[in-house]
Amino acid sequence: MVFVLAACSQGIERPPPPCPDIVVVKDAADITLFKDGPGRDLTDVVLEAQIVRFGGFCETDIDEDTNTGEVTVDLQVLFRATRGPASTSREASLRYFIAISDRNDAILARAEFDSDIAFEGNRNRVAYLEELTQKIPLKAGELGDAYRVYVGFQLSDEALQYNLDKRGR
Repeated sequence: MVFVLAACSQGIERPPPPCPDIVVVKDAADITLFKDGPGRDLTDVVLEAQIVRFGGFCETDIDEDTNTGEVTVDLQVLFRATRGPASTSREASLRYFIAISDRNDAILARAEFDSDIAFEGNRNRVAYLEELTQKIPLKAGELGDAYRVYVGFQLSDEALQYNLDKRGR
């Protein structure tokens, strides 16, 4: 009887190690680009974009001898972009960032990425998916939940202030 129970327990799968939290930075979740000049009303908008949704999964690889390893995060970010009345092009480019922090929100790594947008035909609104992979080294005893992955648009000071004003902050 003991032999049968021991054989069964070896077939039990353990739950996967936890993944890092993925966080969209609220104040950098959307961007409004204006044409050159002082105007900042609706007729001056060249492009508006939002981070609509995100998702992903992770895989943890830990060396049993050293108890260290890495967590690989496969991230998918869904963006939506809308051409504004002041747009003179059917193409646009935006920059967004991915930052990795520890539990205390100390930024450990940060990278910026370009995202090229094409408004084909007579389309003035598009949704598009960006996929990328981030690898986070793990110290002994750490798992993915020791980290956070932040996502947001790379904003100028003016664009950030516009977002804060729009939210009434």
